[in-house]
Amino acid sequence: MTGQQTVLDAAQRDLWSALYAWRLWMMLAWNDIHQRYRRSLLGPLWITLSMAVFITLLGVIYSRIFRIDLQSYLPFLTAGFVIWGLISQVINESCSAFQEGERIIKQIRLPYGLHVFRVVWRNVIIFLHTIVIFIPVALLFHVQLGFTIFLAVPGLILLLANLSWIALTLAILAARFRDMTQIVATVTQILLFATPIMWPVSTLDGATYIAEINPVYHFIELVRAPLLGNAPLLHSWVVAVVALGIGSAFSLMLLHRASKRIVFWV
Repeated sequence: MTGQQTVLDAAQRDLWSALYAWRLWMMLAWNDIHQRYRRSLLGPLWITLSMAVFITLLGVIYSRIFRIDLQSYLPFLTAGFVIWGLISQVINESCSAFQEGERIIKQIRLPYGLHVFRVVWRNVIIFLHTIVIFIPVALLFHVQLGFTIFLAVPGLILLLANLSWIALTLAILAARFRDMTQIVATVTQILLFATPIMWPVSTLDGATYIAEINPVYHFIELVRAPLLGNAPLLHSWVVAVVALGIGSAFSLMLLHRASKRIVFWV
C-alpha cells in the first residue's frame, strides 16, 4: 500500500506542478495559435467560418434524412458538433504532445503534465472561437434558454478534466508506440458516427443503449443539454465523474511508470 501510495504521490506532484505553472502552458498555447495563423488574414476565425458553413449544409441535408424539423435539429447539431470538435482535436493532438515539446523536455526539467495542458488549453481557445456559431443559431431558431444554461459551466469543467487524463494517457502511449497516432485517428472517426452528434437518440427506436454505453455521449450532453435549454440527466453526471476517477488513477499510474523513459522516447 505504501509503495502504491508513493507511485500516486510522485505522479500527483508532477500534475500539481504543471497546474501551478499555468501561466507557462497558457502562454505556450497562445503562441501555438499565433504561429499557426500568423500569416492568415482572419486567423482562427477561418475555423469558425468553415465550421459554420459545414454545419449549415449538414443540418439542411440531415434534417431531411432524419425527417426532423430544421428548427430543432440545427441547434442540436451545432452545439454537438462544436463540442465534438473540442473533444476530437484534443484526443488527436494529444498523441503528439510530447513530440511537440521534445526540445523543452530534453533541455529543461518541467512537469510532463504541462505539455498535456498546453494541448488542452490550445483547443479550448479554438472552442471559444467556434462556440459563437451557436449564438445566431439559438437566436434564429428561438432556443428557449433558462437558468439551466449555467449548468454548461460545470459540465465543461468536468469535460475538460476528463479530456486531461485522456490526453495524458494517449500522450504517453503515443510517445512509446508511434502507431498510436493512426489508431487514435481511426477510432476518433468511428466515434463521430457512433456518438449522437449528427443523429438524435430518439432515432434509435428502443435501442438507446447504443448511446447510453458511450461515455463520449455523456461528456457531450453535459454541455449540449444546457445550451439547448435542458438539464443534463443525472446518469450523465455519474458517468463523467466515475470516468474521471478511474481514468485519472490509471493515467497517474501510467505517468509514474513512464516518467523516466519519456525523455528517451521523444
